[in-house]
Amino acid sequence: MEHLIMVTGGCRSGKSEFAENLFDRDDEVCYIATSNSRSGDKEMEDRIQKHQARRSKKWMTEERYANVAKYMETSKKKYFLLDDVTNMVTALFYDWVNEVREGRGYPNAQSFLYNMGTEELDEVTHYILQQWINIMVVNSLRNKTLVVVTNEVGLGIVPEDKDTRMLRDIYGEVNKLIASKSDEVWFVISGLPQKIK
Repeated sequence: MEHLIMVTGGCRSGKSEFAENLFDRDDEVCYIATSNSRSGDKEMEDRIQKHQARRSKKWMTEERYANVAKYMETSKKKYFLLDDVTNMVTALFYDWVNEVREGRGYPNAQSFLYNMGTEELDEVTHYILQQWINIMVVNSLRNKTLVVVTNEVGLGIVPEDKDTRMLRDIYGEVNKLIASKSDEVWFVISGLPQKIK
């Protein structure tokens, strides 16, 4: 199996299931789940349970979106599946916003987001891209196999609100970076996987 495989596609396209099936059910895979349910979000809880039910009982789950490179570096596991990139990027984005806006005197995230310009967008984009560079370096140096699942974005209309537009642009930059370094890239369309690299 290759060292880095990217699986992209639209919402509910079947990309997660396809990514899971790239591994043998007997492989000892660490499933890095970047999303967790908010208290009382029944729909998200049901979604997570369906994902968990599909996985092999031999697989372990690690719920995290931050410090993934450090976790992979210290883990004895060889196989990793990260699902998904967009949830991870979103969480890292809002962590960065909340940390930076306090130091710059903004009372809340919304006021900081409203005033964000290209300089701040470049800062947060660089910060998030660096997290992914760190992951890919660890993956390569430690001779591990990483399958990443991501959403293909930007095929629809331009979002109305500013932070969603900024996030869409960062998703695109991260996806381009991962695709450029991947050994294989798959695009899943309506349940049909197409190998594009």
